[in-house]
Amino acid sequence: MIVADLLKKHLFPDFQILAGSGGLSREISAVSVLEAPDADHWMRGGEFLVGSGFVFRDDPEQLTPLISRMNAKGIAAVGFKLDRFHHRLPESMTAEADALQLPILEVPMHYRWTDIIDVIHTHLVQERNRDRPDDLSAFWEESLDFRKLMSGFAQNLQRDLLVQAPQLDLNNLFLSEGSILGGEAVQKCLDLPVVQETALPKRGQVHSCVEVRNSGQIQRFAAYRLRLDTPISIFVVLSPGELSPSARQERMVLRALTMLRASALEIAIVSSKKVMKKERFLEGLCFGLYCDPAMIRINLRELAIPLSLPASVLIASTADGLSTPRWTSPSGLSYRLGNTWVTLIPSSDIENLKDSLQQEGSALGFHFSFGSPAGDLMEISRSYQEARRTFSLLRDFSLPPGVYFYEELSLFGLLQSMSKLAEARDVWERFWEPLEKDPSQARRSLPLKELASMLVARDFNAKSCAGGLHLHYNTVRNYLREIETLLKVDLNNPHHRLGITLACHINGSIARERSSLS
Repeated sequence: MIVADLLKKHLFPDFQILAGSGGLSREISAVSVLEAPDADHWMRGGEFLVGSGFVFRDDPEQLTPLISRMNAKGIAAVGFKLDRFHHRLPESMTAEADALQLPILEVPMHYRWTDIIDVIHTHLVQERNRDRPDDLSAFWEESLDFRKLMSGFAQNLQRDLLVQAPQLDLNNLFLSEGSILGGEAVQKCLDLPVVQETALPKRGQVHSCVEVRNSGQIQRFAAYRLRLDTPISIFVVLSPGELSPSARQERMVLRALTMLRASALEIAIVSSKKVMKKERFLEGLCFGLYCDPAMIRINLRELAIPLSLPASVLIASTADGLSTPRWTSPSGLSYRLGNTWVTLIPSSDIENLKDSLQQEGSALGFHFSFGSPAGDLMEISRSYQEARRTFSLLRDFSLPPGVYFYEELSLFGLLQSMSKLAEARDVWERFWEPLEKDPSQARRSLPLKELASMLVARDFNAKSCAGGLHLHYNTVRNYLREIETLLKVDLNNPHHRLGITLACHINGSIARERSSLS
């Protein structure tokens, strides 16, 4: 493995070369973390070192002599994570690295050292075991060799294959005896005139047919084309006498197409480096990864991000949490995290957006969770944590779609905390347990506990409850009298109403705990 391999699409395509590009052919034999000012004492040669420069934060110029000493020990390259403690490396260091042809790479903020170490270690182990042809473990690793895989596929089929997948840099003819030919061989085959074309049954988005081409002698190709955002074509060169592919051949080609498309989509996701860097920066800002507001301002300027303060973090999610909302942030300062969108909204825009977001949330089933405004750059992570807390409370209390602000949901946070107190059990037993154990509920069309829940939700308004439950008003009034008798309460008494309201929320917490345990 050489340094240039790190920059391949299936390893670390977003690493950037800062200096020492003349040394990309240096061989990597190990990977370690740069954590001491005398790290050169512990080098044996061939290491790819990664670090953030923490120990040099007060005197970055000391990196220059360290680079010279480590180069003397024969290290392969150095990877630095910028914007943690250094926005740029000293010019003397990069000049020295260029002179020594020692590669220095920029490692994006979102990488964990363990991720880098694991990928490189796996690649090195695979290289050592590459003489084991029956080892399929490489298939599941990020360092997937598509040419080797497709060559094995051609040998397994005992047919020559033409494969074109631009996003995977595949344009090859794979011969059944194991040889791999380049684009000229592919073009030579495809330049042969098609004299007949017979359609095969369509398989989803895959268009397939048998093409008869004449090169002085008739050749048949089973052609499979996927014409989507990741165009892929596979041609199986049929043997003389074969008029169409077998069911086994077709099944295997479809599997190969599926695998190639998944890999092409993965590469497409990270292909836009500028967009990705902007999203990673916003993510790091929300996660509180930046220690210095000056570095945040430099990144805002270099990435052309128009952030106005004060601003609040907004998390958009579907109410059921099962999918990502199809929604576009009005500010454009957003990134996707799991099944949510995280975005920064200037405080001056929130009041104007509130009504439209409320309508959109109610119509499409979205939750919009706001943190409180951040007055300066270092407070954005606090606003994000508040938005996450709001998001969690919406789920815990199963609140309807709409717009919610952290400060407005503090009562729900208090209720959630109260449910963990010993006295909460007493409140539940006094004002809710009789509803759960009501022996006469089988004779009613509606259990009294469901009416009590609706009563709390509708602010103890009987007519509103009747409408929400689709029951006659008089029926609801009769059921309310039964609740008063069963609980021994007066629904006009504010203290009794408070007790039922608290018991209802405590019951919800108990139900959620039981559900999580089951």
